Amino acid sequence: MNDISTKATLKGEALRSAILDVAATLFIERGTGGTSIQDIAEALGLSRTAVYYYFKNKEQIQQSLTEEVLSAARKLAGDTVARDDLDPVTALRALVTQHADLILSRPAEFRVADRTEADLSPKQRVSVQNARRNVLENFSHVIERGIREGVFRMVDAHVAAFSLIGMCNWSAWWYKPEGRLDRANVAEIMADMAVNSLLREAARRPEVPDVRESLRLVREDLDYLEKLVLSDSK
Repeated sequence: MNDISTKATLKGEALRSAILDVAATLFIERGTGGTSIQDIAEALGLSRTAVYYYFKNKEQIQQSLTEEVLSAARKLAGDTVARDDLDPVTALRALVTQHADLILSRPAEFRVADRTEADLSPKQRVSVQNARRNVLENFSHVIERGIREGVFRMVDAHVAAFSLIGMCNWSAWWYKPEGRLDRANVAEIMADMAVNSLLREAARRPEVPDVRESLRLVREDLDYLEKLVLSDSK
């Protein structure tokens, strides 16, 4: 590929990305039904023909905004869980870091996916729901493994996974790229919070001896042992 064609490709990718960004903003503000190709073109100072060059209709734009980013989230989570060299703590940290970073890098797409799911076609809606379910299952799998190995506290893995994913997803609404911290710092903070919220050992050493806290830890140990016994008996 020569320099001219390379530059043309990069320009085309940038314009396609700009169309998606503007469309996402308009979809959130007006809804997909209240936004036309003409609205998107005017917001960018383009002709409708220029927009049609990249997307044949508004539905294709919406599909790109929802399915692409969620498919990326599903692939990242799946690739991490498939790695045999990662212990549960490292795997969970990786899951949260990469999921948060993806959202922080593409917040508009996640907001659209969250707000306009009802406007999707049945086929698109199934694809989006399957992607979300797959991410949830991967998070739950890592948390369950951490519980089995005695690394994480005895919690409902499904609820914990929902909570951590929700924490990441919410960043699409409040994160500002021009803010005090860049997205790598924010993703790292969220990963630390996720891991520390589940680590079993951290809660086992109260700074001040306390009878109630000690009893709570004993009950936690009993719950953990009971789950091990029940899983072994199956």
